[in-house]
Amino acid sequence: MMVGCGDYPVQYDLTISSTRGGEVTSPGEGSFAYAEGTVVNLAAEAEDGYRFVRWTGNVDTVANINSVTTAITMNGSYSIAASFQLRYASVVAAGSYHTVGLRADGTVVAVGRNDYEQCDVGGWSDIVQVAAGDWHTVGLKHDDTVVAIGDTLYGQCDVGDWSGIIQIAAGALHTVGLSGDGSVIAVGDDYLGQCDVGGWSDIVQVAAGDW
Repeated sequence: MMVGCGDYPVQYDLTISSTRGGEVTSPGEGSFAYAEGTVVNLAAEAEDGYRFVRWTGNVDTVANINSVTTAITMNGSYSIAASFQLRYASVVAAGSYHTVGLRADGTVVAVGRNDYEQCDVGGWSDIVQVAAGDWHTVGLKHDDTVVAIGDTLYGQCDVGDWSGIIQIAAGALHTVGLSGDGSVIAVGDDYLGQCDVGGWSDIVQVAAGDW
């Protein structure tokens, strides 16, 4: 609601909430009134086992939607929310002939056929999610980068330059990543257009079928 009269400054309402897994600690949650042009500092905190993803809602004037601490400029009345996600989203995954497990300490184990070294994950660390394609294994790291090993005939393991990723999925011969800004990236076999996700936006979850 906009409020203003005479010499009093125009005021706008800022409504703040959060998803399961955390809370907004500054300025808190609820509705607050601020003078037009006020820069309001925002801070969110995740619960144990969760991670901050991004700010959602009316975020056009939020300085950095992907930062747990940021600010919003009050040029209107806005409603925003802090979005959180389970830190260990996938703790087991299975490919065609191999099984992958994520330990609580961020290391990974795998058993099964190892024709393309898809089970050679003993050196991985700081992993928060795993996915498995037919012949490749993918891991999302705590710093939002991605690692992959195994068959890469179609480039399904070419994820070394990915950053800002908050979720992963693996199809038979392709790999999909969800970015913190809601966009999606994919590499690998694109025979049926399964990697044509460049125009997607505002996505909150990804999955991958065989093809």
